[in-house]
Amino acid sequence: MSSELNAPGLKRRKRKNGPDVGYWVARTDLVKAGYRPEIVRLPYGLDDPAQYALITATCMRLQAEMLEWSSGRGREKNCFDGTIRGLSRRYQVDEASPFRRIKHTTREKDVHVLRIIEKAFGDRALDALKLEDFWRWYNAAKRPKSPGGPERVRRAWGIMKKLREMVSYGVSAELACCARVKAILTEVRFPQPARRRVTLDLAHVEAFISMATEMDRLSLALATALQLDTALRQKDVIGEWEPIPAGDAATGIVLNGHCWVGGLTWADVVLDGITRKVTSKTGAIAAHDLTLCPHVQAVAAQIPVERRVGPLIVDEKAGRPYAGDAFGREWRVVARAAGIPDAVWNMDARAGAITEAEDAGADLDDTRAAAAHTQASTTARYSRGAVGKSRKVAALRIASRGVKNGA
Repeated sequence: MSSELNAPGLKRRKRKNGPDVGYWVARTDLVKAGYRPEIVRLPYGLDDPAQYALITATCMRLQAEMLEWSSGRGREKNCFDGTIRGLSRRYQVDEASPFRRIKHTTREKDVHVLRIIEKAFGDRALDALKLEDFWRWYNAAKRPKSPGGPERVRRAWGIMKKLREMVSYGVSAELACCARVKAILTEVRFPQPARRRVTLDLAHVEAFISMATEMDRLSLALATALQLDTALRQKDVIGEWEPIPAGDAATGIVLNGHCWVGGLTWADVVLDGITRKVTSKTGAIAAHDLTLCPHVQAVAAQIPVERRVGPLIVDEKAGRPYAGDAFGREWRVVARAAGIPDAVWNMDARAGAITEAEDAGADLDDTRAAAAHTQASTTARYSRGAVGKSRKVAALRIASRGVKNGA
């Protein structure tokens, strides 16, 4: 590259096929402090001297924006320039924003979506947006990742959902033009992703437990048994890792600045009686008689008494609760060995438990209480292809015909 090219933050990425690609990359320390965007791809040829001026100008502008942010001015919560990027930044840093009150796991996922939004159309001014802009963005976001692949409707719908949430925040914060944009989005209905219709059912779980036991992965077997027998969420069984707030003492089980919380411990579990668990999503208490949970009993019986201390579900390889995506990754290894299709997920166990309950003729409100749902409508959504109620209705109709014919 020519020595005339003075472009701060410029990085070259080599490609096997085709010309190298240029990126502007923000300083690592500022990215850790919250600066976005982290990386910007440059649409210019790195080996074309005619485009050096454009590369230099773009990198200088991005570098200046980053340095302004680092000085503190870019982080002022009242700083809003009327663009989607400006709204996104304000939405993330304003202490009054709903973004600041969501769980850290949700926040991490939201940040990923916000980065996509900022990169794709962050420079657009809110006062210039039209209905066709939103449909164009939705259609672009749902395009297949590769030719011939499935449309990514869930991705597109999620982006538009987050955009709605940002604009709603903007209205409440009295930011210019947000009310107009919200009025447009209120009238638009973007196609939603289809609801999951898959369940991790009894046959799957029994095959999984057998294979996990054979592979000496009893924690995976016990977690899956609990999910099916009690309909507990995965997170309420295995727990999660929360970042330790700055200034707080690190207590409990700690890993890389995160503390393990929310999972079951052996002290929580009463194998010969009632186990109660405060659920993570709603705070409702789920109570289960584990003497009526045969799969849990069968797996627990294989775990020596001396090992029944601390977290209930531990990564046998690491000797601590599963971190990151390790549980899902290790679970899938066993699931494949057990012949469970990749389309069936561990988290489908909750739907499998609720569907099995309906097939057995359980009352909807009883099932709702067992699943610790606050609304019966939520429980009904977890029932995937159950025939319990339709079978009951069919039996009543047949009985009714017999009475009529006898009369």
